[in-house]
Amino acid sequence: MTNFYRVLSIALALSSLALSKPAQAQDTWQQVYTILSANCAGSGCHSGGRQDFDVTQSSALLYDALVGVAPINPAALGKGDKYIDPGYPERSFLLRKVAYHLSEDLALDSPAEGSDMPDGRPPLAEQDVELIRQWIIHAAPEVGTVVDKAVIDEYYTIGGIPKIAKPAAPDSCEGFQVHMGPLFFEPGEESEWFQKYDLKIPDTLEVIGLELFFNDESHHFILRKFRPGTAGSWPQGVTPLNPLTAFDQDKDYVMAWQDNDNFYLPNGTAYFWEDNASLDLNFHMFNYHSEILAGEVYMNVLTQPKGKAIKQMKSSLINNVNIFLQPNSTQTLTETDNMQDKSIWTLTSHTHKYGIKYDIFFKNANGSKGRKVFDGNYNYLQGFDTGSYDWEHPPTARYEPLLDMTDTTNNGTKPTGFVHEATYNNTGNSLITFGFTTAQEMMIYYVQYVDGHFDIPTEPVWEGCKTGILEFAANEIGSMSLYPNPTSGLATIEYELDANAKAVNLEVVNMLGKVVATLVVNEQQQAGSYGYQFDANGQSQGIYFVRLSVDGKASTKKLIVAGN
Repeated sequence: MTNFYRVLSIALALSSLALSKPAQAQDTWQQVYTILSANCAGSGCHSGGRQDFDVTQSSALLYDALVGVAPINPAALGKGDKYIDPGYPERSFLLRKVAYHLSEDLALDSPAEGSDMPDGRPPLAEQDVELIRQWIIHAAPEVGTVVDKAVIDEYYTIGGIPKIAKPAAPDSCEGFQVHMGPLFFEPGEESEWFQKYDLKIPDTLEVIGLELFFNDESHHFILRKFRPGTAGSWPQGVTPLNPLTAFDQDKDYVMAWQDNDNFYLPNGTAYFWEDNASLDLNFHMFNYHSEILAGEVYMNVLTQPKGKAIKQMKSSLINNVNIFLQPNSTQTLTETDNMQDKSIWTLTSHTHKYGIKYDIFFKNANGSKGRKVFDGNYNYLQGFDTGSYDWEHPPTARYEPLLDMTDTTNNGTKPTGFVHEATYNNTGNSLITFGFTTAQEMMIYYVQYVDGHFDIPTEPVWEGCKTGILEFAANEIGSMSLYPNPTSGLATIEYELDANAKAVNLEVVNMLGKVVATLVVNEQQQAGSYGYQFDANGQSQGIYFVRLSVDGKASTKKLIVAGN
């Protein structure tokens, strides 16, 4: 971190205190203790007759018996759960026992993990279960108030903005799911939170896709990974934004989202994450509503066996903090970097509400602007110029084939880096500088790339553990044609049946075996020729498989969805 940035961050820290929630009077653990002792004493839950812990003992003794302590239940113990695992509600066995399905990821595996508690009594009120979860999310401290109980009570009694639906998690052989939240945002509140998330993955996997689901009101979600050996000094649980550590160099940027979106890495590439890696989850929310909002993030991490990828996908966040926007003025800021000899997969930008334009160019040898490679006004998914820059939902350019910086692709010359250029319109009467709230400004672009030149393989390097694509490919049943191929819009699929068929199915499947379009379902068809269209608009660039099944026999053809 530069000295300039440290000084600027210290100054901003005072103005950013509003991003954290106000402290309340009573310790949250004491509130949790009251809930447990009132509802779980005697025969309802664990009491003095149990050998693991006793809810009727003092709060200090009960805290020591629960927090960080492994459970007796063999099934929960085998998962690596604790009674209370600070920062991890879904790994806290006691919470899952009393949750009564408040959230799907808190469900018990019955009968191995026993029955819900309290046994023979009414379940805990939802707001009481949520208070326990919030205490755990905030690292389960013995002292201190980490959440306003009145906000939780109001959400579950009066109501608020509904939680987002939990998406389906990947099959265990193809990935796993990460959950951050819920975090409760009062009307008009803008908050930014970070969480260190320790994974439990072996050093036998590569990451080939990220699917993200979060509230529409979210300003951003940024995923970083701690560099090996650095995560141990960071606390568990969610913590509010600290401007002094927001861009610390002990974490590598992975991906940023400003909309719900899925990123499936180009065939032959992967993120390389070490065993038991730790992620840094960064969630920024602005609640525009007049009701309390429950903010959540679900992220599906898709994997393949280690050693399948040819190239490591890398990422960078390029940040300009030298922002001084004069009152009542329109200004354009230009910065450069020296990135060279890369093959680029994605580019996207990030500003706050004063941003009205963002472009990225290749850099010429003399530092001037070369070929434009990213236009913040352009809708790359649908292929048209929108005419304006949407700072809340900027576009993401995905290049497949990759954007090559290793050759003379910059108007006949080799690029020597990037020039990024942002235009701002400060309509107010005050100077606007760099800052973390949407009332301040940022100038950032995100880039993902592989080192050197790389041609994406046309044959898949990983078929998935349960898709059966190889079996289908070996069982051809007549002719099928696709055109245009590659496509960036509509693709025509034609096939011919030599005889009448009782059950015809036609679907398009992505590299992970997930069906992205179903065109024919168990249809009886006469002998003859058939044609259908698949609309690739809105689909991620990459390799897909068109799968035709006729009376139990199947054939597949490869379809490449290219950039617009």
